[in-house]
Amino acid sequence: MVAEPMTTQPGRDWLDLASPPPGSREAQPGETPPPSHLAAGRKPYSESVLESVSQLRAGAARAGSTAAGHLEPVLSAAAAPLRRVVPAWQEAAGRLGAHPLAARVAGTARRAGALPWGRAFLLTTVSALGAGALFLAWCAATLPPLTGPRIPDATLTVQAEDGTPIARRGARQGRPLALDAVAPTMRQAFLAAQDPWFDDTYRLDASGVAAVIGQAFRGTISDGPRAGSPRLTQRLVRRDLIGAAPGEARSLADRVREAMLVLWLQAREDRPRILARALNLARFGHGLTGIDAAARTLFGKEAAALTTAEAAYLSGLSLAPDLQPDRDVLAVRRLGRDVLDGMVMMGTLSAAQSAEAGRALDALSPVGATPATRSGFPDLVLTEAAGRLGRETPREAVIRTTLDRSLQDAAEKAVERRLDAAGRGGTRAGLLVLGPDGGVQAVVAGGLPLADSPEARRAASASLRHLGRDGRPVYDRLVAGPMPAAERRTALLTLLTGLARPPVGADEDANRDGLYVGTAGDLLVGTYLSGGAPENGAGDGPEALFQDVAAQVAKARPAPLAAEPREAARETSGIPRTASRPAWQNPGERPSASPALRGIPRVIDTGRLRLDGQAVRLAGVEGQGGALAREFRQYLRRREVTCQPAGAADLYRCRAGDQDLSEVVLFNGAGRAAPGAPPELQAAEASAKARKAGLWQ
Repeated sequence: MVAEPMTTQPGRDWLDLASPPPGSREAQPGETPPPSHLAAGRKPYSESVLESVSQLRAGAARAGSTAAGHLEPVLSAAAAPLRRVVPAWQEAAGRLGAHPLAARVAGTARRAGALPWGRAFLLTTVSALGAGALFLAWCAATLPPLTGPRIPDATLTVQAEDGTPIARRGARQGRPLALDAVAPTMRQAFLAAQDPWFDDTYRLDASGVAAVIGQAFRGTISDGPRAGSPRLTQRLVRRDLIGAAPGEARSLADRVREAMLVLWLQAREDRPRILARALNLARFGHGLTGIDAAARTLFGKEAAALTTAEAAYLSGLSLAPDLQPDRDVLAVRRLGRDVLDGMVMMGTLSAAQSAEAGRALDALSPVGATPATRSGFPDLVLTEAAGRLGRETPREAVIRTTLDRSLQDAAEKAVERRLDAAGRGGTRAGLLVLGPDGGVQAVVAGGLPLADSPEARRAASASLRHLGRDGRPVYDRLVAGPMPAAERRTALLTLLTGLARPPVGADEDANRDGLYVGTAGDLLVGTYLSGGAPENGAGDGPEALFQDVAAQVAKARPAPLAAEPREAARETSGIPRTASRPAWQNPGERPSASPALRGIPRVIDTGRLRLDGQAVRLAGVEGQGGALAREFRQYLRRREVTCQPAGAADLYRCRAGDQDLSEVVLFNGAGRAAPGAPPELQAAEASAKARKAGLWQ
């Protein structure tokens, strides 16, 4: 039987099953007949499925042809720039391929691929390049926003014992201002502090790009000339956008992001916009971000109304943003004077204008700066309270301390009176008052603020009384145990020495420094006077300041009398004592229980000695300083002196051998007899007057 040729039906893409394929034959006897549905000419199930699939494909093809017809004009328009670029790329690739160096690189790659390890090396190189490309893409995708981080506002208030605010801390971010809304003198001062060469010509060519990348990988930003605009931009990106502190270790990703952002800003923004962005994102002290917040918080005015001295103060803060504006006033003023010098160098300020602004700067203090804030006491208490507040910064926190507002006011007035008496020329005075538990009850700093030392931390911890966070109490300590007297005295001397430290660069005669420590009721008071001319001996100023404060304490806090025997019995039985009298009395009002003293004294003046670290007043003598005090010191030399109490806490009758020193001083005309002096001392003074000895000449 001859086989019929294979045929297909029109519109079908599979074989015609009704026509026998080539090589088919009729069924032979004994063979199994085909299925009945095939014998009847019906299509099998598989053929129906194939037919459905064919119809779907045909429909999809028709839809694709229609869509292609609609999209062809769009794709042609979109591909037009590409068609213009491709020949250029092809030409550039051709030139690159024709370069001898490219041929050498290709030959080297072929030879390396032929080596046993060459393919592994090439694969490693390609993998490293791919990983680098992915790293750069990741850095670009995680760039910080150009508006800077959003800092939530927070307010932390440090209060005195009666709830009076004494300092405010926290975070505050100002409004973004246009460059025209900032005073011209502020712009010039900021550039003098950050980049005096900001307006120098700068080109972002290959060498400029390399300089930016190299600067991003350095630990510090160069302050020298010929850096041009990128230096201010570099500081803006590193400190304000990425948030890297000076000297802080930075990751590789941060360095790459810095280079990317600097190049982006330099290519996309002009210099006025960069300067405005830097002013709006700069930190002006701890917690203050932006020139708007700094001007309104520190000087209570808009940025457009700032004076030259105020601009220099704020620009100095931008150089050391970790300083506290109301605490580190002396340090910020020094930086402000450097800014004024930079403005003179830039030519934006004359020498006369700089001198005038410098005088205004020396008297300038921000709003809220007080002797208490300049002492650093509020910041020490905040540091001590930070652990109890938690890691997350609260929106509002209130810290109450042991600071006595009335005693603080009296201490500040006493210091002012002492400075006026000393003439204020280079004179610094201050004091510190500790309560029975070691808490600070008054503090006035004339030198540097209290350092963060273990003694200062203990004083701050003892000073913390109440802590509230977002309206909820966190910590209360209404009663504290007393501190041992020796420990409290050691702590006060350590803290007082820190407060008396002269500022950096101060030129003072160390021999003029004086400290005085004494008790006033249940308080321990320490005073110092430094840099002033002595009045009646080296210790007169500090002791006079102590006596002034002690008198104020006596008025505000009258101490009870020692109980009489009958009253002591009533106290033991729980009955309160009724009689009381002031703790501070004139000589002779109350017998003193002070112990006898013995040793080699140091002369303060002709009426006072310092023996075993304690100031001793000679009974019946009003001492004199100067030449008479030096003659008295020569008389005593290193002779041993014995002193017996004579009434008040620091009043003594002292003898050197058989000689009464009070009588010796008055007999030689080295002092005046005090009112109420004994007859023998009055007779010694009369003898000196008759002989015209000493001050009676």
